[in-house]
Amino acid sequence: MLNWKIISILAVIKGVLDYIMTKRRSINLFIVFSVILVILLVACFVNFTLPFPINGKYYSYSNFVSNIKLGEDLGNSLRVVYKATASEDENATNYENLRKSTIKSLKSIVQAEGYQDVSAVEYGTDSICLTIGGILTEKEEDSLTNLIGSPKAISFSTNSDGSSPFLKGESVKQVTTGQQTYEGELYFYVNIEFKDEYKNIARENANGKTVYIYLGEQKFTEWTNGIDDGYIQLYSSTFESINDANTCANQIRTGLLPLELQCTDIGNITPTYGVITRNNQNFSMLSNVLLIIVFALFVIGILVYLIVKYKQMGWVMSFNLLFYIVLSLFLIQAIPLAHVNFAGAFGMMLAFTLTVLPLVSILETAKKYYNEDVKLHVALKVAVKDNTIQISLTTALMFIAGAICVFMPSLSVKSFGWVMLLTSMVTFLTTLAMSRLFVNMYLAFNNSDGKKCNFHKGEKNA
Repeated sequence: MLNWKIISILAVIKGVLDYIMTKRRSINLFIVFSVILVILLVACFVNFTLPFPINGKYYSYSNFVSNIKLGEDLGNSLRVVYKATASEDENATNYENLRKSTIKSLKSIVQAEGYQDVSAVEYGTDSICLTIGGILTEKEEDSLTNLIGSPKAISFSTNSDGSSPFLKGESVKQVTTGQQTYEGELYFYVNIEFKDEYKNIARENANGKTVYIYLGEQKFTEWTNGIDDGYIQLYSSTFESINDANTCANQIRTGLLPLELQCTDIGNITPTYGVITRNNQNFSMLSNVLLIIVFALFVIGILVYLIVKYKQMGWVMSFNLLFYIVLSLFLIQAIPLAHVNFAGAFGMMLAFTLTVLPLVSILETAKKYYNEDVKLHVALKVAVKDNTIQISLTTALMFIAGAICVFMPSLSVKSFGWVMLLTSMVTFLTTLAMSRLFVNMYLAFNNSDGKKCNFHKGEKNA
């Protein structure tokens, strides 16, 4: 008899210790996740400059939101109009085909710089109009202007002044970039490959001579190593990354366009939504502010609803949703192909709604079980388990819909697709993994009192 009493007392002590340790572990986890969330929120919405120099320079940080590429209906766009002319040996019948080919090449050059919201159309009888959305800074605009502002035909000459070129743009097959390691150091390069029918001409003229590469009347660079293999491989100490090499390659590609382009007009287009005027100048900041305000009010409304409706579990799910928001914004700004226009903004709100609904379903299911006299910790855990299939199907459909839309030709559909594709992965993480974790952490503090979650036994659920 005494042994059973001792065993019972030890079992109670063990249960108390387990509860204390579980509670302490949950407190530590809540603190860790709270610190991570604060850091992510700062990274998401705050710009700042480091108060101390690194290698003599003060570096500035640009937040996730400001780095999201906006489409031309929400952010500033660059508009360039070119007069497109053909060489003297091209006839008028072939001009339209050459113009279409030029438009396609021009778009690919700009998209290779990381701008996906690009449109180029025939303008009048002899012009091309190029529009680029998603420009974030004046530096980016200046860089694009230098790249495509006035494309000049490429030529290869053995004369230092570029006269009497032995090859021109039509001799180039392709321009690619790459990297290789030499003596333990990584180097980046630009490769200019000639068409088979021009390789002998290149080899004969470059033999033992310096080849001067010109873009229009301006010398671009020079080459002294011959063209025995039918290509020129340019290295430069300024290529600190593959992106630097790609920018150089794009400069060369502008010289390979089928038609010669002369810039006749260049300027900014204000966004379709939320344009403001100040001192006779248009600004697009209001559109960004309105977009953020609308989304913020929508999010705040959902979070307040959860907290009022489910009390402490509403706070837990709101905590979960804040992680969803910051991780989604991080992914959208981190993927170069992703951009947000009006359809993409709608997709963000839709994706957020599709993330909230499974969480509400979990709480309503738990409320139903608790109403049927199931203990709180069992009701919550079973509710999470019961909704696993529904959550998996929802996120799978979001992912599939996004993947399909990404390959559509329309820029608006692409924007919607990228948002759905990226946020579906975050939805899967937060609604399945993180919600389960946060529920278990909460149960260490309260595993029996349903009233703290606005659950009541013996009542009908709304």
